[in-house]
Amino acid sequence: MSYKKQAKINAQLFDNSKDTIVELFEISQIPNTDDVIRFQGGINNMNTDIFFGGETYVYIPYEGNDFSTRADGSMGRPRLKLFNHLGYFSKYILDKDDMIKAKVTRIRTFVRYLDKENFVNYEEDIEYWRKVGVHPDPTATLRQDVWYINQKSEENKNFIEYELANALDLEGVHIPKRRVINNYCSWKYRGKNCNYLGVPCADGNNVKFTGNLVDRGTWVENIAYNVNDYVFMITYEAGVARPIVFVATVDHTSSSANRPSSDSKTWVRDECAKNLLGCKLRFEGTPNDPLRFGGFPSSRLF
Repeated sequence: MSYKKQAKINAQLFDNSKDTIVELFEISQIPNTDDVIRFQGGINNMNTDIFFGGETYVYIPYEGNDFSTRADGSMGRPRLKLFNHLGYFSKYILDKDDMIKAKVTRIRTFVRYLDKENFVNYEEDIEYWRKVGVHPDPTATLRQDVWYINQKSEENKNFIEYELANALDLEGVHIPKRRVINNYCSWKYRGKNCNYLGVPCADGNNVKFTGNLVDRGTWVENIAYNVNDYVFMITYEAGVARPIVFVATVDHTSSSANRPSSDSKTWVRDECAKNLLGCKLRFEGTPNDPLRFGGFPSSRLF
Protein backbone atom coordinates (compact mmCIF):
# COMPACT_ATOMS: atom_id res chain seq x y z
CA MET A 1 0.00 0.00 0.00
CA SER A 2 1.43 3.41 -0.94
CA TYR A 3 2.01 6.18 1.58
CA LYS A 4 -0.78 8.29 0.07
CA LYS A 5 -3.27 5.43 0.32
CA GLN A 6 -2.25 4.76 3.92
CA ALA A 7 -2.57 8.45 4.75
CA LYS A 8 -6.08 8.47 3.28
CA ILE A 9 -7.28 5.60 5.44
CA ASN A 10 -5.57 6.98 8.56
CA ALA A 11 -7.26 10.36 8.03
CA GLN A 12 -10.61 8.58 7.83
CA LEU A 13 -9.93 6.74 11.10
CA PHE A 14 -9.27 9.89 13.09
CA ASP A 15 -11.96 12.01 11.48
CA ASN A 16 -14.67 12.85 14.01
CA SER A 17 -17.29 12.24 11.32
CA LYS A 18 -15.73 9.05 10.02
CA ASP A 19 -17.73 6.96 7.59
CA THR A 20 -19.33 3.59 8.25
CA ILE A 21 -16.84 0.72 8.49
CA VAL A 22 -17.40 -2.36 6.35
CA GLU A 23 -15.98 -5.73 7.44
CA LEU A 24 -15.36 -8.33 4.72
CA PHE A 25 -14.06 -11.90 5.00
CA GLU A 26 -12.34 -14.27 2.59
CA ILE A 27 -11.77 -17.97 3.27
CA SER A 28 -9.17 -19.41 0.87
CA GLN A 29 -6.71 -22.33 0.66
CA ILE A 30 -9.59 -24.66 1.49
CA PRO A 31 -8.55 -28.35 1.38
CA ASN A 32 -9.47 -30.22 -1.82
CA THR A 33 -10.76 -27.19 -3.72
CA ASP A 34 -9.72 -23.88 -5.25
CA ASP A 35 -12.89 -22.19 -3.97
CA VAL A 36 -12.66 -18.83 -2.23
CA ILE A 37 -15.60 -17.97 0.04
CA ARG A 38 -16.16 -14.22 0.25
CA PHE A 39 -18.79 -12.89 2.61
CA GLN A 40 -19.86 -10.06 4.89
CA GLY A 41 -22.20 -10.32 7.84
CA GLY A 42 -24.45 -7.30 7.52
CA ILE A 43 -22.58 -5.06 9.94
CA ASN A 44 -24.27 -1.64 10.17
CA ASN A 45 -27.46 -3.15 8.66
CA MET A 46 -25.94 -3.80 5.20
CA ASN A 47 -27.90 -7.01 4.68
CA THR A 48 -27.08 -7.49 1.01
CA ASP A 49 -24.19 -8.53 -1.22
CA ILE A 50 -21.31 -6.03 -1.35
CA PHE A 51 -18.86 -5.40 -4.19
CA PHE A 52 -15.26 -4.50 -3.42
CA GLY A 53 -12.08 -4.84 -5.44
CA GLY A 54 -14.01 -6.41 -8.30
CA GLU A 55 -15.22 -9.27 -6.05
CA THR A 56 -18.65 -10.07 -4.64
CA TYR A 57 -19.00 -10.57 -0.89
CA VAL A 58 -22.27 -12.38 -0.25
CA TYR A 59 -24.36 -11.73 2.83
CA ILE A 60 -23.82 -14.52 5.37
CA PRO A 61 -24.66 -13.74 9.02
CA TYR A 62 -21.79 -14.47 11.38
CA GLU A 63 -20.47 -13.73 14.85
CA GLY A 64 -16.81 -13.07 15.50
CA ASN A 65 -14.75 -12.04 18.50
CA ASP A 66 -11.20 -11.53 19.78
CA PHE A 67 -9.81 -10.37 16.42
CA SER A 68 -7.87 -7.49 17.94
CA THR A 69 -4.28 -7.57 19.18
CA ARG A 70 -4.06 -7.60 22.97
CA ALA A 71 -2.46 -4.84 25.02
CA ASP A 72 0.68 -6.91 25.57
CA GLY A 73 1.07 -7.43 21.82
CA SER A 74 0.01 -11.08 21.90
CA MET A 75 -2.52 -12.52 19.44
CA GLY A 76 -5.77 -14.04 20.59
CA ARG A 77 -7.63 -17.08 19.31
CA PRO A 78 -10.59 -15.54 17.47
CA ARG A 79 -13.80 -17.48 17.06
CA LEU A 80 -15.84 -17.23 13.89
CA LYS A 81 -19.42 -18.53 13.99
CA LEU A 82 -21.06 -18.95 10.55
CA PHE A 83 -24.79 -19.25 9.89
CA ASN A 84 -25.45 -22.84 8.79
CA HIS A 85 -28.77 -22.37 6.98
CA LEU A 86 -30.32 -25.75 6.04
CA GLY A 87 -26.97 -27.37 6.82
CA TYR A 88 -25.32 -25.64 3.86
CA PHE A 89 -21.87 -25.38 5.42
CA SER A 90 -22.11 -28.86 6.97
CA LYS A 91 -22.59 -30.31 3.48
CA TYR A 92 -19.92 -28.10 1.92
CA ILE A 93 -17.12 -28.99 4.36
CA LEU A 94 -17.80 -32.73 4.43
CA ASP A 95 -15.16 -33.60 1.81
CA LYS A 96 -12.96 -30.59 2.58
CA ASP A 97 -11.48 -31.68 5.93
CA ASP A 98 -13.87 -29.32 7.75
CA MET A 99 -11.85 -26.45 6.19
CA ILE A 100 -9.13 -27.02 8.79
CA LYS A 101 -5.99 -24.97 7.98
CA ALA A 102 -7.91 -22.79 5.51
CA LYS A 103 -6.81 -19.16 5.40
CA VAL A 104 -9.19 -16.51 6.77
CA THR A 105 -8.58 -12.89 5.77
CA ARG A 106 -10.46 -10.01 7.38
CA ILE A 107 -10.66 -6.86 5.25
CA ARG A 108 -11.93 -3.57 6.65
CA THR A 109 -12.68 -0.41 4.74
CA PHE A 110 -15.30 2.35 4.66
CA VAL A 111 -18.51 2.55 2.67
CA ARG A 112 -17.21 5.46 0.61
CA TYR A 113 -14.41 3.28 -0.84
CA LEU A 114 -16.61 0.38 -2.00
CA ASP A 115 -16.92 -0.36 -5.72
CA LYS A 116 -19.19 1.87 -7.79
CA GLU A 117 -21.60 -1.06 -8.34
CA ASN A 118 -22.81 -0.52 -4.76
CA PHE A 119 -24.12 2.97 -5.56
CA VAL A 120 -27.24 3.47 -7.69
CA ASN A 121 -26.56 5.16 -11.05
CA TYR A 122 -23.01 5.99 -10.03
CA GLU A 123 -21.79 6.65 -13.60
CA GLU A 124 -24.78 8.89 -14.43
CA ASP A 125 -24.63 10.79 -11.11
CA ILE A 126 -20.91 10.68 -10.47
CA GLU A 127 -20.73 14.34 -9.42
CA TYR A 128 -23.48 13.81 -6.85
CA TRP A 129 -21.77 10.77 -5.37
CA ARG A 130 -18.44 12.58 -5.17
CA LYS A 131 -20.07 15.51 -3.39
CA VAL A 132 -21.44 13.18 -0.71
CA GLY A 133 -17.98 11.66 -0.28
CA VAL A 134 -18.11 8.44 -2.33
CA HIS A 135 -14.73 7.64 -3.89
CA PRO A 136 -14.46 3.95 -4.92
CA ASP A 137 -10.94 2.74 -4.13
CA PRO A 138 -10.13 -0.96 -3.55
CA THR A 139 -6.68 -0.08 -2.18
CA ALA A 140 -8.07 2.00 0.70
CA THR A 141 -8.26 -0.58 3.47
CA LEU A 142 -7.12 -0.96 7.03
CA ARG A 143 -4.36 -3.45 7.68
CA GLN A 144 -5.68 -6.87 6.75
CA ASP A 145 -5.82 -9.56 9.43
CA VAL A 146 -4.84 -13.09 8.38
CA TRP A 147 -5.76 -16.15 10.42
CA TYR A 148 -5.96 -19.90 9.84
CA ILE A 149 -8.71 -22.26 10.90
CA ASN A 150 -7.30 -24.22 13.81
CA GLN A 151 -10.28 -26.38 14.70
CA LYS A 152 -14.05 -26.72 14.45
CA SER A 153 -15.29 -26.07 17.97
CA GLU A 154 -19.04 -26.57 17.47
CA GLU A 155 -21.49 -27.57 14.75
CA ASN A 156 -25.27 -27.85 14.69
CA LYS A 157 -28.17 -27.14 12.32
CA ASN A 158 -27.99 -23.42 13.08
CA PHE A 159 -24.30 -22.56 12.98
CA ILE A 160 -20.72 -23.78 12.70
CA GLU A 161 -18.10 -22.25 14.97
CA TYR A 162 -14.38 -22.23 14.21
CA GLU A 163 -11.38 -21.37 16.34
CA LEU A 164 -8.78 -19.40 14.39
CA ALA A 165 -5.04 -19.15 14.99
CA ASN A 166 -2.31 -16.82 13.80
CA ALA A 167 0.33 -18.33 11.52
CA LEU A 168 2.99 -17.44 14.10
CA ASP A 169 1.10 -18.92 17.02
CA LEU A 170 3.58 -21.53 18.19
CA GLU A 171 1.15 -22.84 20.77
CA GLY A 172 -0.42 -24.79 17.92
CA VAL A 173 2.79 -26.76 17.37
CA HIS A 174 3.32 -29.93 19.39
CA ILE A 175 6.77 -31.36 20.09
CA PRO A 176 7.05 -34.21 19.52
CA LYS A 177 4.55 -34.14 16.65
CA ARG A 178 2.76 -37.27 17.91
CA ARG A 179 1.02 -36.84 21.24
CA VAL A 180 0.65 -39.81 23.58
CA ILE A 181 -3.09 -40.57 23.67
CA ASN A 182 -4.08 -44.01 24.86
CA ASN A 183 -7.24 -44.84 22.87
CA TYR A 184 -7.33 -42.48 19.90
CA CYS A 185 -5.69 -43.11 16.53
CA SER A 186 -4.18 -40.05 14.88
CA TRP A 187 -3.76 -41.64 11.43
CA LYS A 188 -5.99 -40.66 8.52
CA TYR A 189 -8.28 -43.60 7.75
CA ARG A 190 -7.21 -45.28 4.48
CA GLY A 191 -4.29 -42.88 4.33
CA LYS A 192 -0.57 -43.05 5.05
CA ASN A 193 0.32 -45.15 8.13
CA CYS A 194 -3.20 -46.61 8.29
CA ASN A 195 -2.97 -48.19 4.83
CA TYR A 196 -6.28 -50.03 5.09
CA LEU A 197 -7.24 -51.03 1.56
CA GLY A 198 -10.02 -53.53 2.22
CA VAL A 199 -13.76 -53.50 1.65
CA PRO A 200 -15.97 -51.18 3.72
CA CYS A 201 -16.11 -52.44 7.27
CA ALA A 202 -18.11 -50.21 9.61
CA ASP A 203 -19.38 -46.69 10.18
CA GLY A 204 -17.92 -44.16 12.60
CA ASN A 205 -19.71 -45.83 15.53
CA ASN A 206 -18.22 -49.28 14.81
CA VAL A 207 -21.56 -50.57 13.44
CA LYS A 208 -20.49 -53.22 10.93
CA PHE A 209 -21.87 -53.36 7.41
CA THR A 210 -23.82 -56.54 6.65
CA GLY A 211 -24.79 -58.28 3.45
CA ASN A 212 -22.91 -58.72 0.20
CA LEU A 213 -21.00 -55.51 -0.55
CA VAL A 214 -20.40 -54.78 -4.24
CA ASP A 215 -17.52 -52.59 -5.48
CA ARG A 216 -18.86 -50.06 -8.02
CA GLY A 217 -15.67 -48.03 -8.35
CA THR A 218 -15.61 -44.24 -8.42
CA TRP A 219 -18.99 -42.55 -7.91
CA VAL A 220 -20.48 -40.92 -11.01
CA GLU A 221 -23.82 -39.30 -11.79
CA ASN A 222 -26.72 -40.89 -13.72
CA ILE A 223 -25.87 -44.42 -12.59
CA ALA A 224 -28.26 -46.88 -10.93
CA TYR A 225 -26.94 -48.01 -7.54
CA ASN A 226 -28.37 -50.74 -5.32
CA VAL A 227 -28.32 -51.30 -1.58
CA ASN A 228 -24.82 -52.40 -0.41
CA ASP A 229 -23.06 -51.05 -3.50
CA TYR A 230 -20.03 -49.08 -2.42
CA VAL A 231 -18.21 -46.28 -4.21
CA PHE A 232 -15.05 -44.19 -3.87
CA MET A 233 -14.54 -40.44 -3.83
CA ILE A 234 -11.02 -39.02 -3.74
CA THR A 235 -9.81 -36.31 -1.37
CA TYR A 236 -6.40 -34.64 -1.61
CA GLU A 237 -4.33 -33.64 1.41
CA ALA A 238 -1.04 -31.86 0.78
CA GLY A 239 -1.23 -33.18 -2.77
CA VAL A 240 -1.63 -36.81 -1.66
CA ALA A 241 -4.78 -38.66 -2.74
CA ARG A 242 -6.86 -40.58 -0.17
CA PRO A 243 -10.06 -42.50 -0.96
CA ILE A 244 -13.28 -41.95 0.96
CA VAL A 245 -15.70 -44.87 0.69
CA PHE A 246 -19.50 -44.81 0.93
CA VAL A 247 -22.05 -47.65 1.04
CA ALA A 248 -25.51 -47.23 -0.53
CA THR A 249 -28.43 -47.66 1.87
CA VAL A 250 -31.24 -47.55 -0.74
CA ASP A 251 -31.67 -48.31 -4.43
CA HIS A 252 -31.44 -45.08 -6.43
CA THR A 253 -30.13 -43.32 -9.51
CA SER A 254 -27.24 -41.00 -8.74
CA SER A 255 -27.47 -37.24 -9.27
CA SER A 256 -25.98 -34.04 -7.92
CA ALA A 257 -28.73 -34.03 -5.31
CA ASN A 258 -27.62 -37.31 -3.72
CA ARG A 259 -23.84 -37.07 -3.80
CA PRO A 260 -22.38 -39.45 -1.21
CA SER A 261 -20.53 -36.60 0.51
CA SER A 262 -23.75 -34.64 1.15
CA ASP A 263 -26.62 -37.17 1.32
CA SER A 264 -26.50 -39.21 4.53
CA LYS A 265 -29.92 -40.74 3.83
CA THR A 266 -28.79 -42.45 0.64
CA TRP A 267 -25.19 -43.25 1.60
CA VAL A 268 -23.35 -44.12 4.79
CA ARG A 269 -19.64 -43.43 5.04
CA ASP A 270 -17.16 -46.22 5.71
CA GLU A 271 -15.42 -44.56 8.63
CA CYS A 272 -13.08 -45.66 11.38
CA ALA A 273 -14.10 -44.79 14.94
CA LYS A 274 -10.42 -43.98 15.59
CA ASN A 275 -10.29 -46.28 18.62
CA LEU A 276 -8.71 -49.69 19.16
CA LEU A 277 -11.93 -51.58 18.39
CA GLY A 278 -12.21 -49.82 15.03
CA CYS A 279 -8.69 -50.96 14.19
CA LYS A 280 -9.36 -54.55 15.28
CA LEU A 281 -12.41 -54.70 13.00
CA ARG A 282 -10.11 -54.07 10.01
CA PHE A 283 -6.88 -55.87 10.92
CA GLU A 284 -6.28 -59.26 12.50
CA GLY A 285 -3.46 -58.14 14.77
CA THR A 286 -1.21 -61.01 13.66
CA PRO A 287 2.43 -60.68 12.56
CA ASN A 288 1.27 -60.93 8.96
CA ASP A 289 -1.56 -58.47 9.47
CA PRO A 290 -0.58 -56.17 12.37
CA LEU A 291 -2.80 -53.49 13.80
CA ARG A 292 -2.00 -50.04 12.41
CA PHE A 293 -3.33 -48.32 15.52
CA GLY A 294 -1.86 -44.82 15.91
CA GLY A 295 -2.56 -44.47 19.63
CA PHE A 296 -0.71 -45.70 22.72
CA PRO A 297 -3.06 -48.11 24.60
CA SER A 298 -0.49 -48.98 27.25
CA SER A 299 -0.13 -45.33 28.29
CA ARG A 300 -3.33 -45.60 30.31
CA LEU A 301 -1.29 -47.38 32.98
CA PHE A 302 0.78 -44.26 33.74
